[in-house]
Amino acid sequence: MKYFALILLSIGLLAGCNDSSSTPSYEENKKMLIDALQTEDGKKAIRTLLEDPKFQEMLVIDSEQVKKSVEQTMLSKEAEEFWKEIYQDPKFSETMAKSMKKQQEDLMKSMMKDPEYLKDLETFFSSDEMKKELEKTLKSSDMRKEIQKVVEETIQSPSLQAKWQKLVEEAGASKEEGGSKEEGGKKEEEK
Repeated sequence: MKYFALILLSIGLLAGCNDSSSTPSYEENKKMLIDALQTEDGKKAIRTLLEDPKFQEMLVIDSEQVKKSVEQTMLSKEAEEFWKEIYQDPKFSETMAKSMKKQQEDLMKSMMKDPEYLKDLETFFSSDEMKKELEKTLKSSDMRKEIQKVVEETIQSPSLQAKWQKLVEEAGASKEEGGSKEEGGKKEEEK
């Protein structure tokens, strides 16, 4: 802070000691000040100023004022258009979804424990209109193709194939046992 003040004082004195009768213009003063601020001493003076607790207190903004400002900005037509446009970007949408995943899961878990929400959900899905819409969706050719695709993928699943093979072997083994018992029973009858 002291360096900054010293630099400004030096600039002021140099400008005052100028032999010419004309005073420096606004542009000249601006250029000198910017040059002074870009030096290491100027940067250090600004850092010191920003670290000063008294200066920081002057910068503190009323949180209610910030809240109002954010609400007005977020609810404006321009903001609405901005969010619509930015959510068109798949990378942004994915990043946003990932960042909010935990909060969304927590919200859904808490909602599933809320009896009023569950009742509303049940009412919604049991309405005639919703039933018709679900039936229409399930009967659509796209849905049938999707279900067929899922079934085929399931059938091709190695774990399911192993289970089926085991069931077939067990069924074959039980038939052999049953068949040999039947044959033994027939042979005994013939004797």
